[in-house]
Amino acid sequence: MQINFVELLINIILASFGGLVRRISELEKQGSGKKATVSYYIAGSLVSMFVGIVVYILCKNFEASQFLTAGLTALAGYAGVPVLDLLSEIAKKKLNKQAGAE
Repeated sequence: MQINFVELLINIILASFGGLVRRISELEKQGSGKKATVSYYIAGSLVSMFVGIVVYILCKNFEASQFLTAGLTALAGYAGVPVLDLLSEIAKKKLNKQAGAE
């Protein structure tokens, strides 16, 4: 598997934009009373970048086309924060269950 760093950078930017769009749409749904800080957007972008890198590497491993990889990376960036929140909740429940059993 050969990683092209220019292509990786483009996909990271796409994932970051996906995360920003997600954060902006969340604020729109909550109404104008909610104030957002810059760190709110930066955190969303960083998580989206991480998820985008993972999806990019998976797509490269399965030899997906450039366009499919770009689309999946952008979608993963958009859905990155909720997916990681869900996975962390599942992990917490499993760890609490195991700690309670001991």
